[in-house]
Amino acid sequence: MARLATAEKEEIQNETRTKLLEAAATEFASNGFTGANINQISLAAGFAKGTIYNYFPSKRELMLALIDEIGTNHTNFIVQRVTPQVGAIDRTKTFFSAGFEFVEQFPEQAQVAISAVYGFDLEFKERIYQAYQGLFSLLIDDIIGLGIATEDFRTENADTAAALLMSLYLGGSSLYSPDGGIWFDAERVTDFVMNGLRKSNGAKSET
Repeated sequence: MARLATAEKEEIQNETRTKLLEAAATEFASNGFTGANINQISLAAGFAKGTIYNYFPSKRELMLALIDEIGTNHTNFIVQRVTPQVGAIDRTKTFFSAGFEFVEQFPEQAQVAISAVYGFDLEFKERIYQAYQGLFSLLIDDIIGLGIATEDFRTENADTAAALLMSLYLGGSSLYSPDGGIWFDAERVTDFVMNGLRKSNGAKSET
């Protein structure tokens, strides 16, 4: 019985933490880190004002935990859609289409991530960089590296190329059309990227 009670307690705590992080994403996306009200986050999640301090000692620690959560969700969302694709070109297209789909499905999480990337808080910048290491690995090993190995892409510094593709993706994700959707579509972005990565017919690979 004690073991069951412990398991139930942990489940409740995990559910509470998840609700607090969801409410935090809404609050931070709407008001930014500085303007966010931590008590409002507790209330929006359906709990008393002080509840949040049982899980996060400060607003900053809450933001850092949210960045980690977004990084995990964002990475898993894209990886699960990219890895079933066979070729590097299809994987590149899926990387952008899945990425833009995530932004459209989870706009508040995306807004928090983009704000951390382009904001002035160095701790948040470092944390978001760490949180997105899985996406960098996907680009380096499973997209760019694969394209070079299959000779679909010209020989390129994979780390530099991955950084450029991530910059293009995050920058594109921050631009919205008048109807509220992502300004760029995956097909257009992929075509642009292929002009830089694709190996020209009959051309020798660069060293």
